[in-house]
Parts: sequence; C-alpha cells; structure tokens
Amino acid sequence: MTDYTILYQQLDQLAKLTEQSGRMPAEEILLLKKSGILTIVLPGQELDFNQNRTDALLSLLKDVGRSNGAIGRIFEGHINTLYLIHLYADNAQREFWYNEVKSGKKIFGVWNTDGKTGISFGVKENKVLINGEKGFCSGADLVDYALIGGKTDRPAASSDWQMVIVPMAQVEEFRIDRDSWQPMGMKASVSYTIDFSGIEVEQEGLLGNPGDYLRSPYFLGGSIRFAAVQLGMAEAVYNKTLDFLRGLNRLEDPFQKMRVGKMAMAIQTGQLWIEKGGRNFDEWKQEETKHARLVAFANLNRLTIESVCLEVLQLSTLCVGAKGLMGPGDLERWHRDLSYYLRQPAPDATLQNAANYLISTTEKIEDCLRTLDEELQEDIAQSKLNSHSQTKERFIYS
Repeated sequence: MTDYTILYQQLDQLAKLTEQSGRMPAEEILLLKKSGILTIVLPGQELDFNQNRTDALLSLLKDVGRSNGAIGRIFEGHINTLYLIHLYADNAQREFWYNEVKSGKKIFGVWNTDGKTGISFGVKENKVLINGEKGFCSGADLVDYALIGGKTDRPAASSDWQMVIVPMAQVEEFRIDRDSWQPMGMKASVSYTIDFSGIEVEQEGLLGNPGDYLRSPYFLGGSIRFAAVQLGMAEAVYNKTLDFLRGLNRLEDPFQKMRVGKMAMAIQTGQLWIEKGGRNFDEWKQEETKHARLVAFANLNRLTIESVCLEVLQLSTLCVGAKGLMGPGDLERWHRDLSYYLRQPAPDATLQNAANYLISTTEKIEDCLRTLDEELQEDIAQSKLNSHSQTKERFIYS
C-alpha cells in the first residue's frame, strides 16, 4: 500500500491556513491530484473495486479524514462517484471517465440534496436539459465532474430518479451561490448551492437507469464510507487533545488520564466497527439474500460512529476547557468541523430501519450480523479445540 504520510501532513498544515484565510482549498485539491490517490480504486490499482478491498478503502478514508476533514468529505464524494460509475456505467462511459481521472487527474463529486427547486432532466435527441438546483455541493467549484440526481421525463416503471454526470466546465460562475454556505464547521468543503437550470449535457452523461442510484444495498450501505471519514476526524481530535495537554504538562493529572482512556476506548470501538463494516460489505453485497443484513449493519455502523465521535468531542471538551477551544486554535476548528459533519440525514429513521431488520430475522443477535468468514474461523477454532482434546485423551489413556 502506498504510503501517503507526507500528503496527510501537508493536508493537515494547509487546513489551518485555509481556515484562517477563508479561501478555497485549491492547494489541497492540487496535492490530491499530484499524489495519485485519486486513481487508487481504478482497475489495476491498489484498491481496485473489483478486488473487494473495502476494509482497506475505509482505512484510507479514515486516514484522509484524520488529516483534513473537509478534504476527507470531498475525497469520499470522489470515491462514491467512481463506485457508482463502476456499478452502472457502460464500457465506453467507464473507459472515458476512468481515463479522465488517470490521465487528466480529474476529481469527481456526487451531490444528492436538492435546492429550493428540485432537479429535473429533459431528454431529447442526444442532449439532456437540466433544470433546478442542488444544495450542499461539496467541492462545488473544485471538482471537475459532478454526479447529480433528479427526475427524468423518461422514467422506468419503478422509478423516475436518474443520475447525470455534469462536466463542471459547463457551469458558469454566476450559477454558484457562495453566500449559501455559512456553516458552523466544514467551511473549507465549500458546499455551495448551484443552479443548473438551462445547462445541456450530452446524452452520454446519463449514468445507469432510473432508480439505480437508490438501489439496495449500495445507497444506504455506502454510509460506511463517510462514517470512516468521521472516525478519522475523531482520531484527530484525540491526537490534538493530547498535544494540547502535553503542552500544558497536564497528562499526569488522574482525571485527564481517565478522559484519555475513555476516548481511546470509544475510538477503538469505532475502529472495530469500520474494519468489520468493510469485510461485511464485500461479502454480503454478493448475495441478494444478505442485502438487508448489509444495510442494517451499515445503519448501525453509521450511528455507532456518530456516538463514538460525540463521546470523543465531549471528553475532549472536558480535557481542554475553554482555553483549548479558542479560535483560531486548531482544536477549535476540528470540534466545529466534526460536530457539523456528524449531522447526517434522518438518524432516528436510520435506527428504526436497522431495528426492523433485527426484529424480522429469525436469527439470534449472536448470529444475525456475522459474516461467513467469521463462521468459518469459529469452525476452524472449534475443530482445533476438538483435535487438541482428542490428542490429550489418547495421551491420558495410552
């Protein structure tokens, strides 16, 4: 696996400068392009989607999130878009867009939230006419291609929700509402509102069929990716909290030790969920009978990571007090960024949906979220135990 340590250090340092200047993270995006990390999931690359290495991909996303939360969000959107291309593009589309990443060093984004007016597509001849707005467009004027969803006038029987990939070179400056992004945190993700009304793209920009974007298990199951970025941000809060305490020579305080220990416990819990989430995704996506299980686990994973992050934030606050949360301090920014990024849609419904699966299955809790690999490992361990017992018996009675 390529060592991106220097990239992570650079992203961390630039985050401070970008926050203080209020500018776009253009230099950070340039670093991503130069590093080669944007191509890492393409065919033949280290984390090629065809190789089922989601656990390693989640670890990478966590590492990027730990270096720079806003860039982690943008990078996760790039990976998400490439996965949708992997799933639903035809061969010609896949070859073109993959080459744009590999040779053109292009970065992709996916924007799902509608603005005041929802997106609609009018398909005519070889063109697609777009109308409407998208909000929360992370990396708005930094990405080269944006995947947006909207209602098509050529729906399928089951859905009218179509994906279209828009070359951002066609989006003029006046369409980007920079005043729309005034958040508490994640300011450097530049998640502006964009008006796409009147833009026409080639019909080759249509990705997949209506309904594909929301197809199970990939839509809800994909939450494990942004959860990995969030956990990386919590790790950064932990590290920077200890740096702050070390600077004050407070690490020997018994109460600080207790808080540090609790933060470590929470983060280790999150790490185990993320590792298991990657293995589960690769195994369960291949069996349609396991798709509901995959989605339930992803929902539980997302909410567990949220809980872990909130606990780390609270304990960090108790550790550093008001002094540690003063701007323009680095830790203060991490607190704001993570707190804001944790606000993902419908947490209550997410938990209820996971509970619906748990209630409906006939399996007990010790079995209903296990992978085949875990079952095999348990069988192997039991087999070894039985073999050991038989050997011991032969020794005793010989």
